[in-house]
Amino acid sequence: MASFFQVLNPRHLLRQLAIPLLLQSGPLPSRIKLPAGQTLTWGTTFSQLQCRYLGIDYRDAFRQICDLGFKQIRLCSYWNEIEPQQNQYDFTTLDWLLEESEKRGIEVILAVGMKVPRWPEFHFPAWLNERFDTGPGEIALDQRSPVIAEHTIRFVDAVVNHIRHASAIRYWQIENEPFTRLEITGGRFLSSEFVRQEVELVRSLALPQHKILLTGSISLPLANAVEDEVAFQDCLSLANAVGINVYSKVPIGQSQYYLEPQPPFWQTLQTWQSQIVARGKAAWIAEAQAEPWEPNQLVALQGMHHPSSSERPFSFSPGFRSTAHALVDCFLDCPGRNSADPASNSADNC
Repeated sequence: MASFFQVLNPRHLLRQLAIPLLLQSGPLPSRIKLPAGQTLTWGTTFSQLQCRYLGIDYRDAFRQICDLGFKQIRLCSYWNEIEPQQNQYDFTTLDWLLEESEKRGIEVILAVGMKVPRWPEFHFPAWLNERFDTGPGEIALDQRSPVIAEHTIRFVDAVVNHIRHASAIRYWQIENEPFTRLEITGGRFLSSEFVRQEVELVRSLALPQHKILLTGSISLPLANAVEDEVAFQDCLSLANAVGINVYSKVPIGQSQYYLEPQPPFWQTLQTWQSQIVARGKAAWIAEAQAEPWEPNQLVALQGMHHPSSSERPFSFSPGFRSTAHALVDCFLDCPGRNSADPASNSADNC
Protein backbone atom coordinates (compact mmCIF):
# COMPACT_ATOMS: atom_id res chain seq x y z
CA MET A 1 0.00 0.00 0.00
CA ALA A 2 2.82 2.43 0.76
CA SER A 3 4.18 2.27 -2.77
CA PHE A 4 0.69 2.81 -4.16
CA PHE A 5 0.27 6.02 -2.19
CA GLN A 6 3.68 7.30 -3.22
CA VAL A 7 2.91 7.29 -6.93
CA LEU A 8 -0.25 9.35 -6.57
CA ASN A 9 -0.37 13.09 -6.74
CA PRO A 10 -1.66 14.12 -3.27
CA ARG A 11 -4.23 16.55 -4.65
CA HIS A 12 -5.47 13.99 -7.14
CA LEU A 13 -5.73 11.40 -4.37
CA LEU A 14 -7.82 13.75 -2.27
CA ARG A 15 -10.27 14.23 -5.10
CA GLN A 16 -10.48 10.52 -5.81
CA LEU A 17 -11.18 9.77 -2.16
CA ALA A 18 -13.90 12.37 -2.08
CA ILE A 19 -16.09 12.31 -5.18
CA PRO A 20 -15.39 12.30 -8.92
CA LEU A 21 -16.91 15.74 -9.44
CA LEU A 22 -16.72 19.15 -7.88
CA LEU A 23 -19.85 20.61 -6.44
CA GLN A 24 -20.57 23.65 -8.53
CA SER A 25 -19.08 22.69 -11.84
CA GLY A 26 -20.25 20.26 -14.49
CA PRO A 27 -23.26 17.94 -14.73
CA LEU A 28 -23.96 15.05 -12.40
CA PRO A 29 -22.66 11.63 -13.47
CA SER A 30 -25.18 9.87 -15.70
CA ARG A 31 -25.63 7.04 -13.18
CA ILE A 32 -27.07 9.42 -10.56
CA LYS A 33 -30.74 9.83 -11.35
CA LEU A 34 -32.88 12.26 -9.40
CA PRO A 35 -36.62 12.90 -9.53
CA ALA A 36 -37.65 16.02 -11.41
CA GLY A 37 -37.06 19.14 -9.37
CA GLN A 38 -34.71 17.45 -6.90
CA THR A 39 -31.20 18.62 -6.18
CA LEU A 40 -28.18 16.80 -4.82
CA THR A 41 -25.93 18.20 -2.11
CA TRP A 42 -22.54 16.62 -1.52
CA GLY A 43 -20.60 16.80 1.69
CA THR A 44 -17.92 15.01 3.67
CA THR A 45 -16.96 13.93 7.17
CA PHE A 46 -13.85 15.41 8.74
CA SER A 47 -11.96 13.80 11.62
CA GLN A 48 -9.18 15.66 13.41
CA LEU A 49 -8.36 12.48 15.33
CA GLN A 50 -7.72 10.60 12.10
CA CYS A 51 -5.42 13.43 11.04
CA ARG A 52 -3.37 12.91 14.19
CA TYR A 53 -3.33 9.18 13.63
CA LEU A 54 -1.96 9.75 10.13
CA GLY A 55 0.54 12.35 11.34
CA ILE A 56 -0.84 15.32 9.42
CA ASP A 57 -1.84 18.77 10.63
CA TYR A 58 -5.63 18.88 11.01
CA ARG A 59 -5.84 22.58 10.17
CA ASP A 60 -3.97 22.20 6.89
CA ALA A 61 -6.02 19.12 6.10
CA PHE A 62 -9.29 20.89 6.81
CA ARG A 63 -8.38 23.88 4.67
CA GLN A 64 -7.53 21.60 1.75
CA ILE A 65 -10.80 19.74 2.09
CA CYS A 66 -12.73 23.01 2.22
CA ASP A 67 -10.94 24.10 -0.97
CA LEU A 68 -12.66 21.21 -2.78
CA GLY A 69 -15.90 23.17 -2.57
CA PHE A 70 -18.05 21.17 -0.17
CA LYS A 71 -21.11 23.02 1.10
CA GLN A 72 -21.71 20.70 4.05
CA ILE A 73 -19.21 19.05 6.39
CA ARG A 74 -19.85 16.73 9.31
CA LEU A 75 -17.64 17.47 12.31
CA CYS A 76 -17.19 15.37 15.42
CA SER A 77 -17.15 16.32 19.08
CA TYR A 78 -14.75 13.71 20.44
CA TRP A 79 -15.26 13.09 24.14
CA ASN A 80 -11.65 12.08 24.79
CA GLU A 81 -10.47 15.31 23.15
CA ILE A 82 -12.95 17.73 24.70
CA GLU A 83 -13.07 16.41 28.29
CA PRO A 84 -9.62 14.91 28.92
CA GLN A 85 -10.13 15.52 32.64
CA GLN A 86 -13.51 15.15 34.29
CA ASN A 87 -15.47 18.42 34.18
CA GLN A 88 -12.56 20.20 32.45
CA TYR A 89 -13.45 21.02 28.85
CA ASP A 90 -11.22 22.03 25.96
CA PHE A 91 -13.08 23.18 22.84
CA THR A 92 -10.02 24.67 21.14
CA THR A 93 -9.98 22.33 18.14
CA LEU A 94 -13.73 22.24 17.61
CA ASP A 95 -13.98 26.03 17.91
CA TRP A 96 -11.31 26.45 15.23
CA LEU A 97 -13.09 24.06 12.85
CA LEU A 98 -16.40 25.86 13.32
CA GLU A 99 -14.84 29.28 12.83
CA GLU A 100 -13.12 28.13 9.64
CA SER A 101 -16.40 26.65 8.39
CA GLU A 102 -18.16 29.93 9.08
CA LYS A 103 -15.55 31.91 7.15
CA ARG A 104 -16.08 29.70 4.12
CA GLY A 105 -19.87 29.57 4.28
CA ILE A 106 -19.91 25.83 5.00
CA GLU A 107 -22.88 24.31 6.81
CA VAL A 108 -21.93 21.98 9.65
CA ILE A 109 -23.48 18.79 10.93
CA LEU A 110 -22.03 18.21 14.39
CA ALA A 111 -21.98 14.69 15.80
CA VAL A 112 -22.36 14.56 19.58
CA GLY A 113 -22.54 11.76 22.14
CA MET A 114 -20.41 8.85 23.29
CA LYS A 115 -20.34 7.24 19.80
CA VAL A 116 -19.24 9.41 16.88
CA PRO A 117 -17.54 8.77 13.50
CA ARG A 118 -14.13 7.09 13.17
CA TRP A 119 -13.33 3.70 14.53
CA PRO A 120 -13.68 2.57 17.30
CA GLU A 121 -16.44 5.23 17.48
CA PHE A 122 -16.74 5.03 21.27
CA HIS A 123 -14.13 7.67 22.10
CA PHE A 124 -14.26 7.57 25.89
CA PRO A 125 -11.83 9.75 27.85
CA ALA A 126 -9.21 7.86 29.84
CA TRP A 127 -10.63 8.92 33.21
CA LEU A 128 -13.95 7.26 32.35
CA ASN A 129 -12.41 4.14 30.81
CA GLU A 130 -10.39 3.59 33.96
CA ARG A 131 -13.36 3.81 36.30
CA PHE A 132 -16.21 2.12 34.44
CA ASP A 133 -16.88 -0.86 32.20
CA THR A 134 -16.95 0.42 28.61
CA GLY A 135 -16.29 -2.97 27.03
CA PRO A 136 -18.47 -5.30 24.95
CA GLY A 137 -21.74 -6.76 26.13
CA GLU A 138 -25.12 -8.12 25.07
CA ILE A 139 -27.05 -5.33 26.77
CA ALA A 140 -27.20 -1.70 25.64
CA LEU A 141 -24.18 0.10 27.08
CA ASP A 142 -26.28 2.82 28.69
CA GLN A 143 -28.42 0.22 30.48
CA ARG A 144 -25.58 -1.89 31.89
CA SER A 145 -23.58 1.22 32.82
CA PRO A 146 -26.08 3.90 33.93
CA VAL A 147 -23.25 6.04 35.28
CA ILE A 148 -21.72 6.23 31.80
CA ALA A 149 -25.11 7.33 30.48
CA GLU A 150 -25.24 10.09 33.11
CA HIS A 151 -21.76 11.30 32.20
CA THR A 152 -22.71 11.25 28.51
CA ILE A 153 -25.75 13.43 29.13
CA ARG A 154 -23.57 15.94 30.99
CA PHE A 155 -21.04 15.89 28.16
CA VAL A 156 -23.68 16.44 25.46
CA ASP A 157 -25.18 19.27 27.53
CA ALA A 158 -21.77 20.96 27.77
CA VAL A 159 -21.08 20.61 24.03
CA VAL A 160 -24.44 21.94 22.89
CA ASN A 161 -24.37 24.86 25.32
CA HIS A 162 -20.89 25.83 24.13
CA ILE A 163 -21.51 25.38 20.39
CA ARG A 164 -25.17 26.19 19.75
CA HIS A 165 -24.63 29.82 18.76
CA ALA A 166 -22.04 28.97 16.10
CA SER A 167 -23.60 30.24 12.89
CA ALA A 168 -22.34 27.31 10.81
CA ILE A 169 -24.39 24.71 12.73
CA ARG A 170 -27.36 23.28 10.84
CA TYR A 171 -27.80 19.76 12.21
CA TRP A 172 -26.97 17.94 15.42
CA GLN A 173 -26.24 14.29 14.81
CA ILE A 174 -27.05 12.37 17.98
CA GLU A 175 -24.57 9.48 18.26
CA ASN A 176 -23.41 7.54 15.18
CA GLU A 177 -25.37 4.42 14.30
CA PRO A 178 -26.42 4.21 17.97
CA PHE A 179 -28.58 1.10 17.53
CA THR A 180 -26.23 -0.83 15.24
CA ARG A 181 -24.42 -3.83 16.71
CA LEU A 182 -21.10 -4.36 14.95
CA GLU A 183 -18.35 -6.81 15.79
CA ILE A 184 -15.66 -4.20 15.16
CA THR A 185 -17.09 -2.04 17.97
CA GLY A 186 -17.38 -5.00 20.33
CA GLY A 187 -21.10 -5.30 19.66
CA ARG A 188 -21.68 -2.20 21.78
CA PHE A 189 -24.91 -0.30 21.11
CA LEU A 190 -27.28 2.13 22.80
CA SER A 191 -30.93 1.84 23.74
CA SER A 192 -33.69 3.78 22.01
CA GLU A 193 -34.74 5.17 25.40
CA PHE A 194 -31.34 6.69 26.00
CA VAL A 195 -31.05 8.15 22.50
CA ARG A 196 -34.53 9.64 22.90
CA GLN A 197 -33.31 11.29 26.10
CA GLU A 198 -30.34 12.75 24.22
CA VAL A 199 -32.55 13.98 21.37
CA GLU A 200 -34.93 15.68 23.80
CA LEU A 201 -32.01 17.33 25.58
CA VAL A 202 -30.47 18.67 22.38
CA ARG A 203 -33.84 19.91 21.08
CA SER A 204 -34.35 21.79 24.35
CA LEU A 205 -30.98 23.52 24.05
CA ALA A 206 -30.58 24.01 20.29
CA LEU A 207 -31.69 27.07 18.37
CA PRO A 208 -35.06 26.90 16.58
CA GLN A 209 -33.50 26.52 13.12
CA HIS A 210 -31.39 23.54 14.13
CA LYS A 211 -32.43 20.01 13.17
CA ILE A 212 -31.68 16.49 14.37
CA LEU A 213 -29.96 13.77 12.34
CA LEU A 214 -29.83 10.08 13.26
CA THR A 215 -27.99 7.41 11.29
CA GLY A 216 -28.22 3.68 10.72
CA SER A 217 -27.08 1.00 8.31
CA ILE A 218 -28.17 -2.05 6.33
CA SER A 219 -26.54 -5.43 6.93
CA LEU A 220 -24.46 -6.89 4.13
CA PRO A 221 -25.05 -8.66 1.87
CA LEU A 222 -28.79 -9.44 2.04
CA ALA A 223 -30.24 -6.85 4.43
CA ASN A 224 -31.68 -9.67 6.53
CA ALA A 225 -30.85 -8.49 10.07
CA VAL A 226 -34.05 -7.93 12.05
CA GLU A 227 -32.40 -5.28 14.22
CA ASP A 228 -31.77 -3.10 11.14
CA GLU A 229 -35.49 -2.45 10.68
CA VAL A 230 -36.01 -1.77 14.37
CA ALA A 231 -33.10 0.68 14.37
CA PHE A 232 -34.42 2.41 11.26
CA GLN A 233 -37.88 2.89 12.75
CA ASP A 234 -36.35 4.35 15.92
CA CYS A 235 -34.36 6.83 13.81
CA LEU A 236 -37.42 7.71 11.76
CA SER A 237 -39.51 8.47 14.82
CA LEU A 238 -36.94 10.73 16.49
CA ALA A 239 -35.10 12.72 13.81
CA ASN A 240 -35.70 15.41 11.20
CA ALA A 241 -33.29 13.63 8.86
CA VAL A 242 -32.32 9.96 8.65
CA GLY A 243 -28.94 9.03 7.22
CA ILE A 244 -28.14 5.54 5.96
CA ASN A 245 -24.52 4.39 5.89
CA VAL A 246 -23.91 2.52 2.63
CA TYR A 247 -20.82 0.33 2.32
CA SER A 248 -20.48 -1.41 -1.01
CA LYS A 249 -17.38 -3.55 -0.42
CA VAL A 250 -16.27 -4.85 2.97
CA PRO A 251 -13.52 -7.46 3.47
CA ILE A 252 -14.33 -10.66 5.31
CA GLY A 253 -11.71 -10.78 8.05
CA GLN A 254 -8.19 -11.22 6.70
CA SER A 255 -9.37 -13.16 3.67
CA GLN A 256 -9.30 -12.20 -0.02
CA TYR A 257 -13.09 -12.12 -0.11
CA TYR A 258 -15.60 -9.31 0.28
CA LEU A 259 -19.19 -8.75 1.28
CA GLU A 260 -21.04 -6.73 -1.35
CA PRO A 261 -24.68 -5.57 -1.48
CA GLN A 262 -27.11 -7.89 -3.19
CA PRO A 263 -30.50 -6.83 -4.63
CA PRO A 264 -32.33 -7.04 -1.27
CA PHE A 265 -29.89 -4.47 0.12
CA TRP A 266 -30.78 -1.89 -2.53
CA GLN A 267 -34.47 -2.72 -2.25
CA THR A 268 -34.35 -2.08 1.48
CA LEU A 269 -32.54 1.21 0.91
CA GLN A 270 -35.18 2.31 -1.58
CA THR A 271 -38.01 1.28 0.76
CA TRP A 272 -36.49 3.17 3.66
CA GLN A 273 -35.95 6.29 1.57
CA SER A 274 -39.59 6.19 0.49
CA GLN A 275 -40.72 5.91 4.11
CA ILE A 276 -38.54 8.85 5.13
CA VAL A 277 -39.96 11.01 2.35
CA ALA A 278 -43.51 9.95 3.20
CA ARG A 279 -42.97 11.23 6.74
CA GLY A 280 -41.82 14.59 5.40
CA LYS A 281 -38.23 14.12 6.50
CA ALA A 282 -34.88 14.36 4.75
CA ALA A 283 -33.35 11.14 3.35
CA TRP A 284 -29.56 11.08 3.44
CA ILE A 285 -26.77 8.75 2.50
CA ALA A 286 -24.70 9.55 5.59
CA GLU A 287 -21.61 7.54 4.61
CA ALA A 288 -20.75 6.19 1.18
CA GLN A 289 -17.37 4.53 1.74
CA ALA A 290 -15.13 7.01 0.00
CA GLU A 291 -12.35 5.42 2.04
CA PRO A 292 -11.37 1.80 1.32
CA TRP A 293 -12.14 -0.64 4.12
CA GLU A 294 -9.20 -3.02 4.09
CA PRO A 295 -7.29 -5.11 6.67
CA ASN A 296 -4.37 -2.66 6.84
CA GLN A 297 -3.32 0.25 9.03
CA LEU A 298 -5.13 3.09 7.25
CA VAL A 299 -7.56 2.79 10.14
CA ALA A 300 -6.34 2.04 13.67
CA LEU A 301 -7.68 -1.50 14.02
CA GLN A 302 -5.34 -2.67 16.76
CA GLY A 303 -8.02 -3.33 19.35
CA MET A 304 -11.42 -2.14 20.46
CA HIS A 305 -10.00 0.55 22.74
CA HIS A 306 -7.29 1.74 20.36
CA PRO A 307 -7.92 5.49 20.04
CA SER A 308 -8.01 7.22 16.69
CA SER A 309 -5.50 9.71 17.99
CA SER A 310 -2.78 7.13 18.63
CA GLU A 311 0.64 7.10 16.97
CA ARG A 312 0.89 6.05 13.34
CA PRO A 313 1.93 2.39 13.10
CA PHE A 314 3.62 2.92 9.74
CA SER A 315 5.06 5.71 7.62
CA PHE A 316 3.54 7.53 4.68
CA SER A 317 5.47 9.18 1.90
CA PRO A 318 6.08 12.92 2.50
CA GLY A 319 3.68 13.85 -0.29
CA PHE A 320 0.85 11.78 1.08
CA ARG A 321 1.41 12.93 4.64
CA SER A 322 0.81 16.52 3.57
CA THR A 323 -2.57 15.77 2.03
CA ALA A 324 -5.91 16.04 3.70
CA HIS A 325 -6.63 12.33 3.93
CA ALA A 326 -9.01 13.01 6.78
CA LEU A 327 -11.61 13.07 4.03
CA VAL A 328 -13.01 9.66 4.83
CA ASP A 329 -16.74 9.38 4.30
CA CYS A 330 -18.72 11.40 1.81
CA PHE A 331 -22.34 11.91 2.54
CA LEU A 332 -25.13 13.41 0.53
CA ASP A 333 -28.25 15.19 1.61
CA CYS A 334 -31.07 14.80 -0.84
CA PRO A 335 -34.29 16.06 0.79
CA GLY A 336 -37.24 14.21 -0.64
CA ARG A 337 -35.01 11.79 -2.53
CA ASN A 338 -36.95 8.77 -3.76
CA SER A 339 -35.28 7.35 -6.83
CA ALA A 340 -37.03 4.55 -8.66
CA ASP A 341 -33.67 3.11 -9.65
CA PRO A 342 -31.94 1.34 -6.73
CA ALA A 343 -28.71 1.21 -8.70
CA SER A 344 -28.56 5.00 -8.64
CA ASN A 345 -28.22 4.83 -4.86
CA SER A 346 -25.00 2.84 -4.98
CA ALA A 347 -22.05 4.04 -2.97
CA ASP A 348 -20.01 3.39 -6.10
CA ASN A 349 -21.38 6.70 -7.39
CA CYS A 350 -19.04 8.37 -4.92
